[in-house]
Amino acid sequence: MGMLDGVVVIEMAQVISGPMCGLLLADLGADVIKVESPGRGDSFRHWDGGDGSSVSSSFAAFNRGKRSCAIDTRTRAGKDVYRRLVASADVVVENFRPGVLDDAGIGWQALSELDPRLVYCSISGMGSHGPRAGEPTYDAVAQALSGMWSQFTDMSRPEPVGPPLADQLTGLYAASGILAALHERGRTGAGRLLEVSMFGSCMAFQTLGVSAALIDGAVPDRSSRARSSLSFAFVGADGEPFCVHLSSQQKFWELLCRALGDDELAVDARFVAKRDRTSRYEELRHALQERFSRRDRSAWLTQLQRHGVPASPIQRLDEALADPQFDALGLGIPAGPETTPGVRCPIAVDGSHGWGTRPVPELGASTDDVLAGVGFAEDELERLRSEGVLR
Repeated sequence: MGMLDGVVVIEMAQVISGPMCGLLLADLGADVIKVESPGRGDSFRHWDGGDGSSVSSSFAAFNRGKRSCAIDTRTRAGKDVYRRLVASADVVVENFRPGVLDDAGIGWQALSELDPRLVYCSISGMGSHGPRAGEPTYDAVAQALSGMWSQFTDMSRPEPVGPPLADQLTGLYAASGILAALHERGRTGAGRLLEVSMFGSCMAFQTLGVSAALIDGAVPDRSSRARSSLSFAFVGADGEPFCVHLSSQQKFWELLCRALGDDELAVDARFVAKRDRTSRYEELRHALQERFSRRDRSAWLTQLQRHGVPASPIQRLDEALADPQFDALGLGIPAGPETTPGVRCPIAVDGSHGWGTRPVPELGASTDDVLAGVGFAEDELERLRSEGVLR
């Protein structure tokens, strides 16, 4: 039993941002009912080019622990079914373009009249107003416009990098807002309309950079964080990469010099104080790399860890999944008859990660169970299915 046991969430969303929010709530114990269109469902079911008959890894990543209910909400009858379903729910999460569901009669305006206690979360690319509100927005667009991308790439030769941060951060912020609104509803009995944009989420996540830009007038680039935190990436004699993070504590610099066995470096006037190491970051990096190139990575990591210097191999994802710490924390979801392999919610509850392992749903697999649970009779379901409203 999860902490959100008894909370019913309707997820009218697809791809990443909305499903990420639903995934987090499902992991915490909510009953997340994913409403999909009959036939194809969430477009991530077909992301790998398949016909959707098997679960794609992209869909599995964001949709475990949910129940799929296939309703054609483009039809009048489908809209009626959807309204009846929402009337028994606590939360709606959707990521349609602003105004689309309101125009269809199944958005916040209509649903909140049915249930004033409803917590309704609308996720969009640019928000519901402003000069860019109508622009089509995907992860790369939000990262680029928000300034986030500029901190991961050489701006003279920009390249797309990394995971879908804008999408997934938006899901995280949306889930946080929903939890707060549910807590408030427990006191007031009233629902809320929440609006979370990908652009806004990317901006909010950059609190350190925004503060530096507004207070210090310093615009961060891809090296700013490394310089200020004295984070370094090196390769050993074997060409294997590793990181060292000295942060602001003087002791880590001293411990690093001991690990290197270099008393001269410890008293080198260029690097004695943290501000000197920061201002001469590139000079220091080259000096350290010259030393680290003399031995293999494993030898250096043993030495650094023995002296208490924050350091780690820079691992590929497959290496991280095989790292003993991954198993020690119980983060893996093993493959099984009822589960698809993946990673669990990182929140341990009473010392355990052993929850949130319900399967990834097949399209429409729970349609009858979900709708019967809100009062639909068997003959009514048969009629709606024959009309193509349900799957």
